Amino acid sequence: MRKRHLFFFVLWISLSVVSFCDLAWAETSTHTVVKGDTLESICIQYYGNRNLLPELWKKNPAVIDPTKLNPGEVIVLLEDVPIKPISTVSASGVQFLIGAEDAAWSTRGVSVSDYCDVDAMGFLSPERVKPWGVIASDETERIFLGQYDNVYVTFEKGRKVKIGDIFNVYRESDCLGNPIGLGSVGYTVLYLGRLVLTEKVGENSFKAEISASYRVMRVGDRVLPYKPVSSCIQPSNPDWKKCGDADKCVASIVASRDQQELIGQYSVVYINRGYKQGIERGNLFAIVTRMETSGASGDDLPDLVLGYLMILDARLETSTAVVLNARKDFPNGTTIKAVDLNRVFKKALAAQGYDDIKEIDIRNELVPVLIKLKDRIDLKKDLPESLYLLSNMVKCSVK
Repeated sequence: MRKRHLFFFVLWISLSVVSFCDLAWAETSTHTVVKGDTLESICIQYYGNRNLLPELWKKNPAVIDPTKLNPGEVIVLLEDVPIKPISTVSASGVQFLIGAEDAAWSTRGVSVSDYCDVDAMGFLSPERVKPWGVIASDETERIFLGQYDNVYVTFEKGRKVKIGDIFNVYRESDCLGNPIGLGSVGYTVLYLGRLVLTEKVGENSFKAEISASYRVMRVGDRVLPYKPVSSCIQPSNPDWKKCGDADKCVASIVASRDQQELIGQYSVVYINRGYKQGIERGNLFAIVTRMETSGASGDDLPDLVLGYLMILDARLETSTAVVLNARKDFPNGTTIKAVDLNRVFKKALAAQGYDDIKEIDIRNELVPVLIKLKDRIDLKKDLPESLYLLSNMVKCSVK
């Protein structure tokens, strides 16, 4: 009799586990949109792969624009695509060893707002950008336009726009030569400001108000859809499989937002590599050059680090970055080399006696650990330069 009871108890436990797993899968089969979500961000959140966007869009035919989702909208997730596990910290992990008793662990990003305006950073395009529309006229008699001015925008036929939509006003450069070789690197797209559509005045024309101004605008400037970018960034490593290891993950600065001959601290620059080559938002790169030598070639000498930059946005084959610090100005064509934050972080923790840590989640653990260590060590003395730089940046919570 006791064996029979035990059998039914085990059977009940097994069925409960199966039911729980079914419920857990059901909960993750859809995603309820919150403010700021796009189909790309959902792909990254659930699968860690933005390239699944076309498949997710096909799965949700009701979505008209993958960059404009309405809060509360339900997105059906992909079937047969594994959802990436949520990072947890074991009893022997970083959070346990450093301390998990306060709110530092909810702060996982660094703010770049003191270094640049991310809304005005622009980008580098290998090809000419196709505009959505153009500022056709304005209500002022001035040559240049600014914030709060009313303008009229004419859109390309077939563009689905409506009152309330926000657009970047931009200007495109001439084709830029390649500073490290033959050919060209493409065109820089310089954001001049933003406007919001306020009234429909024709089949393809709208009245709009300039809501933000970074630089002077004028009639004839073109517009692209505005995509908000957070100034709060989680430090991260590149995709090493695509980029190569830390010694081989290199790129070049091929242009700057202001077309400067010499680049320095706080400059917004453009890189000739993108997420196709493994570069991602939040990557930290050292700006390097060869040491000057007399006589010998110096091939066996280490690179001279001029400073560091952080990737703000990665496109298919180009990236946008901001120079966080620089010992001296440097020209276009300067080489950058990826910092392996995992390696540097582990070495720094081992130096503080935390040498039993095997796994580190850089995105979620690096910043809170730097916060925790701030009161325990001399950051400038005990941390490598790359981590010391991050430790001095304003911390923020990634939403």
